[in-house]
Amino acid sequence: MDYDGTENEGMEMEVYPIEHKGKVYNIITAHDMTFREVRGMLDWLSERNAFLLAPENDFLGPGKMYTCEVEGAQFEVDVQGYEVVVYRRSPA
Repeated sequence: MDYDGTENEGMEMEVYPIEHKGKVYNIITAHDMTFREVRGMLDWLSERNAFLLAPENDFLGPGKMYTCEVEGAQFEVDVQGYEVVVYRRSPA
């Protein structure tokens, strides 16, 4: 969902590389996100050890799913290494 709560179905996902606290992440999304939301989401995920690399992370496939609330929005994301796929954005 976008800022107005509408679905972004059919919209193409874009890849946005972002440097945050010395690491480079790929944010993959079709949603509009502010820098505060992106950085808040990365901090939230980092606090939950979402970016710890393990041997099972070496294969391509779904990563770990998380639902986080940041800056008044709720995000459903999939984390695979340093790639974060944002599937849904809705008001918190």
